[in-house]
Amino acid sequence: MKYLFNFIFKYIAYFDHYLSGLFLRLKRKYVIHYYTVLYPTRLNLKKDLLIGKNFKILFDNSKSSVIIGHGVYLRDYITVRSEKNSKIVIGDRVFFNSFCSIAALEEISIGNDCSFGENVKIFDSNHIYKDPAQLITEQGFSTGKIRIGDNCWIGSNVTILKNLEIGDHVVIGAGCTIYKSLPPNTLVINNQSLITKPL
Repeated sequence: MKYLFNFIFKYIAYFDHYLSGLFLRLKRKYVIHYYTVLYPTRLNLKKDLLIGKNFKILFDNSKSSVIIGHGVYLRDYITVRSEKNSKIVIGDRVFFNSFCSIAALEEISIGNDCSFGENVKIFDSNHIYKDPAQLITEQGFSTGKIRIGDNCWIGSNVTILKNLEIGDHVVIGAGCTIYKSLPPNTLVINNQSLITKPL
């Protein structure tokens, strides 16, 4: 009897896992189909796009656009935001780990075969704050294009700011804030000092 119950529970667990995976795959296909139907002229998705949980593409009422290449994998809680006639282009075989976001007011371009760690943020705009007599939220934004080359590896918690170009085959270590252009074949690390003391 013990072996019979083990056998039954084993196959119940197997089918439950199979049905859960099937439901998840169908849900992902529905989300992709939903966005392509909702934004037929503004969203261009190539083949073999794989998305995780809570993937979002956000547009405003302008003619902004998003192009995502072949074989792209966007893991959980990824947000892509394109506003004010901006353009976002993601190349082929790009991987974004969970909790990354891309926000464009002008143009963001990402090359082929790039990998992004968790919680990477890419912003091509910044608040204007020159007038102390006016609220910062009322002063608008300054913008500048971002271009990321091919075969780059961007570590976790990196922030990439406006008006710069990152060359091909660049590796950026975790926690860096990138505010200026980087030449090809460059390694960037966060120059922080770790202080250790006995307890």
